[in-house]
Amino acid sequence: MKISIKVKIIGAICITFSILFSLFIYSIDGKVKQRVNLLNINLTSQIIDARGNQISYWLEQRKIELQMMSSFIINSDMDEFKAREYIQSVYKEKSDIYFDMGIVKFGGYKLSCDGTGYYINREDYYKNALKENASFKVSEPREKNGEKIVVMLYKVGGVNREIEFIYAEVPLEGLMRIASRINIYGGTGEILVKNNSIHTDEKFFSTNFLEENPIIFETDIRTARGWSLNYYIPEGNINEINQEIRKHIVVFQIILLIIVIALLVISFASIVKPINQLKALMKKVEDGDWSVRLKSNRRDEIGSLITGFNNMIEKLEKLSYQEKEMKLRIMQEQIKPHFLYNTLDTIKWVAMEDNTEEVLSLIDSLGTYFRIGLSNGKNFISLDEELEHIDSYLSIQKSRYEERLTYSIHYDESLLEYKVMRVLLQPIVENAVVHGVNKIESGGKVSIYIAHKDEAIVAKIMNNSEMPLDILEEINDALKTDSKTEILKGYGLYSVNHRIKLEHGEEYGLELQSKSGWTTATITIPKIRGEEDYV
Repeated sequence: MKISIKVKIIGAICITFSILFSLFIYSIDGKVKQRVNLLNINLTSQIIDARGNQISYWLEQRKIELQMMSSFIINSDMDEFKAREYIQSVYKEKSDIYFDMGIVKFGGYKLSCDGTGYYINREDYYKNALKENASFKVSEPREKNGEKIVVMLYKVGGVNREIEFIYAEVPLEGLMRIASRINIYGGTGEILVKNNSIHTDEKFFSTNFLEENPIIFETDIRTARGWSLNYYIPEGNINEINQEIRKHIVVFQIILLIIVIALLVISFASIVKPINQLKALMKKVEDGDWSVRLKSNRRDEIGSLITGFNNMIEKLEKLSYQEKEMKLRIMQEQIKPHFLYNTLDTIKWVAMEDNTEEVLSLIDSLGTYFRIGLSNGKNFISLDEELEHIDSYLSIQKSRYEERLTYSIHYDESLLEYKVMRVLLQPIVENAVVHGVNKIESGGKVSIYIAHKDEAIVAKIMNNSEMPLDILEEINDALKTDSKTEILKGYGLYSVNHRIKLEHGEEYGLELQSKSGWTTATITIPKIRGEEDYV
């Protein structure tokens, strides 16, 4: 039987392609299984760590509240009666958080806000606090009136004082709820204190669940020594997604193989050319060019392949933008809570002085600060709004620092309608106050200048405190390379510089200068008008 060269070539190619493609499927299947499984475990670990940090943060807030109360009692030189009245007023405001509050006198006699008292000098947490000379101590969980609680002690002490500790009982229901509501791959979570669970999850201790050989994820709760958050996932559950992915890969590969063979039979030449074109475009995509598209009027399988490629690139481009947007949002929301605490503390003291107008002004500035800072989730706002945001922040700081701080804002009015990233200037202005004005006993100054240079906007934030040359050079090197080094941690500069470079490119960013008694942070960004992409 006579066989044409065309059939021989196509047959040989089909057989070779089938063998190679089968080996490829086998190879890629193992790699996908390994990498997806590792990804599942890593992502789950990150989620559990985040929940552990949430629990730790909640306990840290209680510690900070007790610390502030202790400082206030010491600074106000309160006796036992006044201290109990003060603690009782705090307890009324925070009765939804605390189960009970009071003081512990020297010798271990505890007095609650309601006047009841008893000795706790035989309690382990009290004895350990004395033995360790600890300023803050958390007891092991215990039950009171049918609820799980822990006891917190914060040291007051001092020479010839009556009060040894502030005493607080904190219910654990909220923390237990955080652990039990983690819902990943059908697992269950619990909080352990010295390897003892503070609550029993019937699901975990059931025979069926234990037989499923659960994978254990554990993270320490840093604020409370000996505490940890454990999460248990049946091994079969975490592998389910691998099986689904493998099935889709196999189905996709089989379909692709059938299409390729059919196209080779129909026309050997017509398949090679578009594949080479796709190959060249995919190389560009690998190099980061998301704008590539392959135009074709074909209505056959090759045309569908080209259309699918274009759709895939569009989706990948959108996903890339969404990932970038997510990173920006995460960095934008990393606002430390100490500013809110300090502002509320300032409002409290001003209110105690019956300065109603200043209280109203502070509240109005705080409202403006958060209204513009949030901006309904918009990434870009006008420069006018950003300057209003900075003015509200500096107004609040002015009330706190009083005569230690003066500030001024200078700008070109023609730039007010241009768009800038939300919360662009505030971290740098905060840095000028905290690391500049805060180190000066009097006469601290912050000056802001906004101008334009060609097609760029240049913002300079200046404070009259000079930075050492070696630190300045190290910071500028880290900013130039966009490296998150240790030197940037205390200055709040990395996130602003990184956001600018991520959004606008390497030619823009942040730079510091320090001379003649002044430190200047210069921000350079492009001019952006009100396009829809920047809202």
